[in-house]
Amino acid sequence: MNKIRTFAFAATLGFTAYCTSACAQDVTLPTPTKNETAGSLTKALNDRHSTRQFTDRQLTDQTLSDLLWAADGVNRPDGKRTAPSAMNRQDVTIYVGKDDGTFRYDAAANKLIKIGSSDLRIAAADRNKFIKTAPIVLVIASNNKLTGGNKAISGLNVGAVMQNVYLFCAANGLSTVCCYAGDAPAEMQKFLGIKEDMVPLVYMPVGY
Repeated sequence: MNKIRTFAFAATLGFTAYCTSACAQDVTLPTPTKNETAGSLTKALNDRHSTRQFTDRQLTDQTLSDLLWAADGVNRPDGKRTAPSAMNRQDVTIYVGKDDGTFRYDAAANKLIKIGSSDLRIAAADRNKFIKTAPIVLVIASNNKLTGGNKAISGLNVGAVMQNVYLFCAANGLSTVCCYAGDAPAEMQKFLGIKEDMVPLVYMPVGY
């Protein structure tokens, strides 16, 4: 009987471990498209603007991959990013909310790590209701441990990522707007399951 119980317990542990990894529904993104002839930087700068209205058209995984890579993806063999960061602190993390859950962007693996099933768009729309009408929302956060608590550095680094998002959207017919996350990040930190050192600074809904 003890052997049977031991086997059953081991099987349960095995199934739990399997579900933890296989049922998490992480998303391996397509390889980012890096087409140097897709459009000029000056045209993207000319077209850059903020939009608060979105259609119900969804982003493809390829477009999402390209967007996230442009925002803060790895563009060199040494792991450095498309967005600069002061002293290469790489303190910025991007969280992605879409209709099938909430994810953390893993730039090194070009992958979305699922961290929850709730709708991040609704959580981010507390002060800006239009956010929940976009197909996705990006929450851009900075790790205070990596910046030494320097708010200026955090703002600088998040701002670089924000501008990359704007320029990608302008160059690819997408709409976005930068929304300040507010001075009380505790609720969003709780929603994302992150520690107080990781501070959300900007919300960016993205769509068509």
